[in-house]
Amino acid sequence: MGTVISTESNLKENEILNRLSGAQPISDNDPFWNKLFSFNFTIDESKRRNQKEFYDSLAEFFQTFLYNSSKSGNFATLIKVFLRRHTELDLSAACDNKIFVWQTGNSLIILRYLLTFFLQRLSQTEFIHQFEVKKVEDGSDDDSVIEDNDDEGGYETTAEKFIAALVEIVTNIPVYDSTITVHAEAIRCILVLISSQMFEESVSEDIIFLKYLMSMKSKANEFMKSLMTNIIEHRKQLPRETKEEQAESIVLTLASSIWSSFARSISIETPPEQSEDDLGVNAYPSQTLAALSNSLILTLVCYNKFNGEINVYKLALEKCQNSQEVSSLANPDTSFRIDFSELYSIFCESATEPLPMLLLYMLIHRNMGFKNFVLARINIENLILPIVKALHDGISSNSFKSSCRHTYLAMIVLLILSEDNFFCRLVHETTVKNIDWYQSDRPLQEITLGGLIILVCVKTVHLNTVKMRDRYLHQNCLAALANMSAGFRDLSAFVCQKIIGLLETMTRRHSKLVQMMRENAEDCEDLEDSQGYDLHQDITALEEGIRTILEMINACLIHNLRNNSHLVYSILYNRQLFEQFHNHPMFQDLVWNVYMVINHFSTLVQEAKVTSVDAVHETIAKAAIQWPTDKLKKFPELKFKYVEDENTVDFFVPYIWRLITQTNGIYFPSENIKLFQANN
Repeated sequence: MGTVISTESNLKENEILNRLSGAQPISDNDPFWNKLFSFNFTIDESKRRNQKEFYDSLAEFFQTFLYNSSKSGNFATLIKVFLRRHTELDLSAACDNKIFVWQTGNSLIILRYLLTFFLQRLSQTEFIHQFEVKKVEDGSDDDSVIEDNDDEGGYETTAEKFIAALVEIVTNIPVYDSTITVHAEAIRCILVLISSQMFEESVSEDIIFLKYLMSMKSKANEFMKSLMTNIIEHRKQLPRETKEEQAESIVLTLASSIWSSFARSISIETPPEQSEDDLGVNAYPSQTLAALSNSLILTLVCYNKFNGEINVYKLALEKCQNSQEVSSLANPDTSFRIDFSELYSIFCESATEPLPMLLLYMLIHRNMGFKNFVLARINIENLILPIVKALHDGISSNSFKSSCRHTYLAMIVLLILSEDNFFCRLVHETTVKNIDWYQSDRPLQEITLGGLIILVCVKTVHLNTVKMRDRYLHQNCLAALANMSAGFRDLSAFVCQKIIGLLETMTRRHSKLVQMMRENAEDCEDLEDSQGYDLHQDITALEEGIRTILEMINACLIHNLRNNSHLVYSILYNRQLFEQFHNHPMFQDLVWNVYMVINHFSTLVQEAKVTSVDAVHETIAKAAIQWPTDKLKKFPELKFKYVEDENTVDFFVPYIWRLITQTNGIYFPSENIKLFQANN
């Protein structure tokens, strides 16, 4: 059962395949190339398994081609033919020469597979050498390299000229139905060329094609604008020519081309039902030019600096402005302009997905114009809801480790937005309804957006406290809540219960760990240094968390007690919880206000002689309106600011490349990937 692939006999029979991979040079003017590029690529590349089988079936051809290419120079000639076609592509697209455009797209498909194979078997120096035309002089056994300088451009190598041509396709060729495949394959080829990063054990800047891209400073703004425009305008699924035959066979129908021989050799019998295999989920997500462009942008902007110099692509993203903004003063620092409204709408639709979330983070964090645009939206709930849902789903998942980076980014975006006072007020004035993902058994019928953010952040910290012990997530969630605390307004009873419940959970765990440390200290022989260190770290993190929650409660009482009667009720109901903080040096200054509130309102409730929940709350709510605003001790306003770590490249680069292997429809043999665990 399963896939049966047999290519040996077909390879021997295929004249075009043998000629391309043979030792005899092929002239760049030979009609062979037009014949090679004339095929309908009908393999369904949306399936990882199909791509793996196709790639594996070509292994012998790839190996033979690689071995003979150093003698024949046919790979370099293939590059030369493509470069010549590239110079004619603009005019051909304008004249709607569909045959020429189709053949050019096919040449890029062939190159993509060849580049993928070559990159994993050659050093960077050897690979660059393959791009140069080679000729053997008469009577000599040595190869001589003839550099192709038949057009100007100042490129040091043909390899550099090649990747520049791919960039020019993206920036100069209009995206039509006839050219969209060429655009997609150009971006995929660029991604393949810089994918050698994945075959290194650690993040490196010594990636030759990445260096070429970073050196194209004059093209950076235009290139980034084209990629961002693709994200906005080209979100439809890329056209496919897949044909499914009976018995689920894969038919590779390629007219008079190297691929035709495989029509007989690749077939799939009906396999047993499988949702996953060693390649992960079998199907790639829907392939769009927007998604490919998003991926390429991220690979370029994730380096703060490159070789000690400013990253021109990151700078271009930081300096882009809104094309719809009318200003009498031109900003000379503007890199390019795009429609922020369209971009905002796209993020509202896609922020739950990892690649758009990462791009949103880059823009929110680095581009002040876009951040201010987002904060000024009257429908900001359309963006915040998917972000909060991404955070909730991440921490609720049984496989948190596999989604932790996406969860971190959702948290950081919320933290960055919470730095703005207007945002902190607005979320408590915005109501959302029918939230069915927070708790499946009982959807939230109506809640403020601020209340929902609090619930999810509190749940995140709670789960982190009892299960994950991830200090990074812990600190950032509490920081976002602290930033918002002065603006807490009209919190529901449910939200207030969760806040106090989190304080209770952290307090209980703190007491438990302190007791464990004391017991270990009494028996020093059984105490390992690492265990003692971990206990100390956990206790410190819990103390910081408890203090932050007490500071949040103080900020809310100081600034908005009149509008938070449910919080006052929850504090009264759980008054015993606060007693243990009186004598703790880290907390005692923060419970003075809490006990001022407890004493005042408990006296009023006793005098009112009411016992039911509703009656007690009504008494508190009426008394809160008359509460003197200057009665409580003032504290400095809580404000935490997100500061990006200097070594974020070690976080982003492996994460981005993992996402690319999972989403972009490009097959990379997982056994050769060293930067991350490809099968995990």
